Formats: sequence, C-alpha cells, structure tokens
Amino acid sequence: MRRSGTRRMRSPLRMLLLLIALVVATYEYIEKPSKNTSSAVPPTQASTGCGGAKNCEQGRVTRVIDGDTLDIDGRRVRLVLVDAPERNARGGAASTAYLRTLCPEGSAAGLQQDAMQPTDEYGRTLGVVWCGNTRVNEAMIRSGHARLYKRFCDASEFGGEPWALQLGCIERRAP
Repeated sequence: MRRSGTRRMRSPLRMLLLLIALVVATYEYIEKPSKNTSSAVPPTQASTGCGGAKNCEQGRVTRVIDGDTLDIDGRRVRLVLVDAPERNARGGAASTAYLRTLCPEGSAAGLQQDAMQPTDEYGRTLGVVWCGNTRVNEAMIRSGHARLYKRFCDASEFGGEPWALQLGCIERRAP
C-alpha cells in the first residue's frame, strides 16, 4: 500500500516537471525579438537588395499585415502582382507567417514603387519589396504562399520583368 501511495505522488510531480520542460523548450524554440531594432546607420542598397535599382527607397519593416501587405516605416505597402489569401481564409495564416520570416519586423527593406500604378484603390503603395537579397514578391509566389495576380501584369511596370514572365505574366507586345 505504501508503494501505490508514493506512485500517486510521483505522477503529479512528473506532470509538473514535464510541463515545465515543455514551457522551457517552447520558449527556447520561439525566436525572441531583438531589443534594438533601430540602427544609427541607414540600411544600404547592398543589405536590402533592390537589384541595384536607382529608384529603391530604404526603410525598416514596421509591421506585417498579411501575406501581401506590410508596413515599411509606417507606410502601407501592397506587394504588386501578388495575391495571397486573406488572414482569416484557408492558407492566410501560413502566408502571413511566411512573409514574417522573409521580412521580420525591424528588418531592413527596400521598396521599388510601381511607376505605372503607384497606389491601389485603398491608398496603399504598390511595389516590389526586397528584404535582404530576396525579392519578396517573387519569393511569396514561388513558395506557394501566394499566387501571381495575372490581372495586373499589363498594369504594372514589373509585369515584363524576367521573374514575372517566368511566373506567368505574358510578355507585352508593342502597339
């Protein structure tokens, strides 16, 4: 009888220890945000890509909204030619999470605004975003977290770019 009583006492203790180990493992696994996300030195073109484009604006990611929208220095930017599921739709959470891995909040970003359609109907800036040396628009589509928004290939200056053509935009013919 003494032995079964000891066993009952060990079970809650084991459960508590297991729970503590699980919390510690989860805490270590989750990426901790950096305390210092600002930088005294502005990001360089090399650190944010933009493929050497002269019209590349530099900034920092301040918020990821969903799989095709983020804020750069508080400015709402919609990834041109990208159609990602809404946050509450099937695949939306995964799409948003993937964009956060490409462009974590506080990270340097480059923006090439679309000269043919600088803003959308909601006032968001339309353009190609670079985080590191990654063209985010292309990466979202290639990863399967978004699809090419073919409807806007002809309306965007980027519709004729090699990456957009490879993904499904049709090359424009001269009038």
